[in-house]
Formats: sequence, structure tokens, C-alpha cells
Amino acid sequence: MYRIINGQKVKGHLHPNGGGFVADTAYVSEKAYIGGEAQVYGEAQVYDEALVCGEAQVYDEARVYGEAQVCDKAQVYGEAQVCGEAQVCDKAQVCGEARVYGEAQVCDKAQVYGEARVCDKAQVYGEAQVCGEAQVCDKAQVYDQTKIPSDNLLDISGATWAFGSFTATINGDKVCIGCGTRTIKECIDFGIDEAEAKGLPRWAYENYQWFLKAAYQRQVECGVIND
Repeated sequence: MYRIINGQKVKGHLHPNGGGFVADTAYVSEKAYIGGEAQVYGEAQVYDEALVCGEAQVYDEARVYGEAQVCDKAQVYGEAQVCGEAQVCDKAQVCGEARVYGEAQVCDKAQVYGEARVCDKAQVYGEAQVCGEAQVCDKAQVYDQTKIPSDNLLDISGATWAFGSFTATINGDKVCIGCGTRTIKECIDFGIDEAEAKGLPRWAYENYQWFLKAAYQRQVECGVIND
């Protein structure tokens, strides 16, 4: 049988577990569930007890496995991977070389792309974007129109790094952490003990420093900071 996808005729078959369309070039294991309106094509792989339902699409070289779920009108593509007990739903997109795993959730119109990682029990929703080499872990929540960027995507202001209850937001040449504000340079000079006292786990300190240094460099390039 054939299915017209994005204007192209794709040869495939209906998966016996769920009745969804699977291109002959893709791989879906017997235990995986592909719902009747869902599509898996390109060289995508869905295996273990993963579930793809609603009008969701998994394509290109993407992989969905473990007990992961891709539902509603969500899309997983490129070389992205969704695994563990992670969920991607609504109109969310996970693409590039992004990874979503653990019990993480990406919902609404959120986007995770580049080499970003969303893991543990983190939630990304609304119109949030997590991109570049950003990591959202633990029980962090990224929502509304927040953007967790890579070093070449940082805005002058508004870029936010979040981990659990710890949130740092760039505002000009300063960083807002909770109710306090310091210059970016002062925060870069934070020792690991001081950062931990503000709620940042020790093992997340290196990633936090990367965010600050990338922000500082961008603000210098934009003329916000004179260095």
C-alpha cells in the first residue's frame, strides 16, 4: 500500500499493533503501538513498548523506544531520540539531535532541538524552546515563551537557565536569581559552594557556568558590556 506524505508517495504497511502507517523503510517492533492515524516513515525506528498515537509523526532517522509516548499531533524527526518513559504530546516538536528521556514531558507547542537534552522529570510546555546544547533536568519547568538557548542563540536579555527551583535570567549586564540580582561577572565568579547554597546541585555547576560565560560573551559582542 501507499500513503501520500508531504506530497510524496510512500510505500508501506499498516502496523498490526494499532493499525498505523509504517513506511517500508522504517522499523517498528511487534510490541510497539502505532495508532491508526499515526505515521512512522523515513528511516525512523520505534521499538520496545513505545507508543505513537493520535496524528503523531516519527520520521527521518528519529528513534522512539522504551516506554516513551508520542501522541496527538506531536512530531519527532531528524536524529532525535525519545526514550524511557518520556512523553511528547499536543503539537510539540523534538528534532535535530535532541534527546528527551527519563520521565520528561514536552507538550503544547514546545520545541526541543539542536543537541538539547530534557530529562528526569523536567517539563517543557507552552511555546518554550530548548535548543543548542541546553539541558533541562531534574524537576525543572520551562514554559510560556521562555527560550533556553545555545551560545550562538542568546538574546541580549531574557535568556533563562533553569534547574529545578533554581532559575537564572539574563537582564542586560545582570543576572536575576530568585529575588536577587548581580552582574553576570559576579555570578561567573561564584564558587561552587555559594551556588549550591542558592539551590544549584553541585553536579549542575559546570553547565550553569557555561550558560553565564556564553551570556557574558554575547553581551560583550552586543556592546551591553564593555570588556
